[in-house]
Amino acid sequence: MIRRIIIALLIFILTAFIFSSPWKTYAYSSKNWGLLVAQEKSDEKEKEEEEDLSKGDFILLLTATDFMRKRIQDLLSWSIGYDVSTIARAKLVPTIKYIKAKPIKVPPDGRTVIFLLASVDDPQGLQNIEAVRADLSSIGRLPNSMLVDNGLWGDEVPNDGIYTLQTSIDKDITRGEKEISIAVSNKKGWLALGKTNIDVEKEPKILETKATPDKVRSGSGSVVTFTVRIENPGRIEDIKKVSIDLSPVKGKIVTMRNDGSGGDAKAGDNVFTYRSTIPSGVGEGEKKLIVKVANVVGGESTGELTLNVVK
Repeated sequence: MIRRIIIALLIFILTAFIFSSPWKTYAYSSKNWGLLVAQEKSDEKEKEEEEDLSKGDFILLLTATDFMRKRIQDLLSWSIGYDVSTIARAKLVPTIKYIKAKPIKVPPDGRTVIFLLASVDDPQGLQNIEAVRADLSSIGRLPNSMLVDNGLWGDEVPNDGIYTLQTSIDKDITRGEKEISIAVSNKKGWLALGKTNIDVEKEPKILETKATPDKVRSGSGSVVTFTVRIENPGRIEDIKKVSIDLSPVKGKIVTMRNDGSGGDAKAGDNVFTYRSTIPSGVGEGEKKLIVKVANVVGGESTGELTLNVVK
């Protein structure tokens, strides 16, 4: 009887051990371990797929950002597609109407002021213009110089879309044509580029010489007005002297005027004048009169004027 009780007790203990919570926990943990292994394999596969992105996948990933999506919407119509007319209608880029340099010809003296003007606009209005800059490295100045539209520093009217910069030519710059680039950027990051040229020169240029009248009678005592039209690098007021040699008709070298008097039509323009009476003793023939021009930076030029004396 006791033996039977002991055997029954052993069977009960063994059954309880088999179906106890520790074994169930082990079984459950084994199952979870299997799932964990499967999950790690899945993650490794996804990682490999991410590392091996195709071009198409990369573009999809790139265009997922708000910034790129906005740019694409500006350029691309999903119903029409990507074409030139779509971009034209987008009207994103600022425009440059014109670029001017005043004066165009400038001496390398470091003092003659150049006014650089850029007329600009933007599809969203002038308030969308971020900056207008000029590369002045070709004339010995800063490569990133700012133009302004604030009515100051040479700018005439504020907020009129005409940006202005004052500068000069460095003394060490060689003569010849120099290119100046202009960049206009707006607040959305779009850019417009343009350029103009400045001619670095030292010598003045005689454009025209004239005698009025150009034909006089010998012994008539006629009054003749001699005029010389000049182009000077920089300012016309930087002309130091304009002279005409009247030796063939009057025997002396005289200085021509640009003060609005003595036969000069207008003061301060580019036409210099001298009025003279031709003596009665001048012989017949074609008289060659030499004209010389000198400016304050040491530039000189020589020309010729013709007067005909007839019977």
